[in-house]
Order: sequence, then C-alpha cells, then structure tokens
Amino acid sequence: MEIEYTVKPTLGQRLKPVFKNWRLMAFVGFFFVIFGSMGYKIFCEVANNGIHQRGNVAEVNLKALGQFPFSDQVGKLTDVPKDYRALNGKKVALTGFMVTNNSAGPDTAECQLVWNVQKCCFNGPTLVQERVYLEAPRDRRISRYDQYTLVNVTGTLQVKIEKNDQGTVTSVYKMVPDQVSPQS
Repeated sequence: MEIEYTVKPTLGQRLKPVFKNWRLMAFVGFFFVIFGSMGYKIFCEVANNGIHQRGNVAEVNLKALGQFPFSDQVGKLTDVPKDYRALNGKKVALTGFMVTNNSAGPDTAECQLVWNVQKCCFNGPTLVQERVYLEAPRDRRISRYDQYTLVNVTGTLQVKIEKNDQGTVTSVYKMVPDQVSPQS
C-alpha cells in the first residue's frame, strides 16, 4: 500500500498569480493610499483631540474644541475636557468664521469665532462651548471680515466660565488675538 503525499503550495506560490496582474496591484495600491491617508488623518485628530503642538503655538481644531456635552445652565469648568482646560493662558492658532453682532465698520473691539456659520440654519445657534470670543486689547482693534471669510487667528486663549445675572453660562473660551488674517 502506497501513501500519497500532497504538497501544499507556499504563500509565494499562491500569490504569484496576483502579482502578475500589475494593474490590479496598482488599483488596490491607489485606494489603499487614498483611504489609508484619510484614516490616518481622522485617527490623528481623534487621538490628540484636535490639538497639534507647533513650536510654542498649539494649532487647535475649532470644531473639536466644542464637541463635548456642556450645560449652559449648570456647566462648570470641570465639565470642559482636561486637554482643553490645559490650553488656558497658552498661545493657540484657530481657524474659523468671524461673527460680529454689533459692529458695521472695518474693525471691531469684540466678535466671535465659530467653526461653521451655517450650522445655525440647520441645527440652531452654536452652543456656548462652540464659540471663542475675541476681545481686542485696549490699544488695538480687530480687523473685521465678513462672516463667510475663513480667518486664521493666533492669540492667548482663556478657558474660563462666565455667567450672566440669571446664572446662564455666556462664555467658556475667550481669546486676546495677536493676529487675525484671512486664510489664503
């Protein structure tokens, strides 16, 4: 009685037909690069909460800065995530849209920076934690841009809960801007 042995092909032998088709490999490689780079970008934003340290300035994703549950009635500073509280008193760079409610001139003493001006049309007004209030120093004013111009703002961020007379939280973030310029 003879025993027959079959030899299982090696991994290299099994992959040989796949590598022969270079067009298929190029096609798969292209999509791997595209979707891999998008996945990497999303993973990096989630992993560091939208904060990227660039020298002595922290580039902060304005949308990520406000993406946490917060009550404007009973909210406390401890409700703000620790990573964002750590930005208090530090130089940060933000990109967003400037909203001015009480100024029609070429400059203003105060305004708000939001990540999306059209959000109010679909989801209601921006929440208190989704805005950064810009306040100019006494000796300067902030150049005013229309609310559809994306602007870059660099300055010192203050993370501090402020309330009005009724006890409602009116601001979480304030910034004294050093520079405001339209994004090119």
